[in-house]
Amino acid sequence: MQEEDIIQAIVVGGKPRDAAVKALYQGQAQAMLRFFVHQGASSDEAKDILQDSLVKIVRNAATFQGGGPAKAWIWQIARNCLLDFLGRRARLAQREVAVDDARWVALGESTAAPAACHFGGTVDDCVAAGLADFGSQMPDRAYALTLQMDGLRIDAIGLQIGRSVAATKEYLSQCRKKIQPFIAHCAELLST
Repeated sequence: MQEEDIIQAIVVGGKPRDAAVKALYQGQAQAMLRFFVHQGASSDEAKDILQDSLVKIVRNAATFQGGGPAKAWIWQIARNCLLDFLGRRARLAQREVAVDDARWVALGESTAAPAACHFGGTVDDCVAAGLADFGSQMPDRAYALTLQMDGLRIDAIGLQIGRSVAATKEYLSQCRKKIQPFIAHCAELLST
């Protein structure tokens, strides 16, 4: 099955979609995994990126307009997923904080707010900790908010999460409301 046929079958849905997704996986998965690992992802990370890529290809199949080869379109999505992953990993690495034994004790003793607020961290540390907690409970919502914080336009975020512009605006609004309990206590740091 050619890539153009795969995309068309995904758009059709039903059994043709299932067969097309299977053909897509069989035809591209190994090459994508090798590419992701070659670009610096671990084996497990490459599998996660592959899954994200396949989900986005399926979600966005209807947006393929045939302006170029379908294989190039598929691989562009895979490359974008890899870049998103590498960007998230780099941002997390920048925020990593070494925690000595004394800090672990302080972390264990506190339960009211994220640890960053209890060991003299900045507002940014507190918000980052709240975002991490939010992300562990609502990863899709945290991902959408992270895209917005990175400066992506609403339409670009919509493409990444598979929503229309209007639906993306509403979704981001809901995400901002849902993150509030995770970062509300950080406002205390503003008054110090």
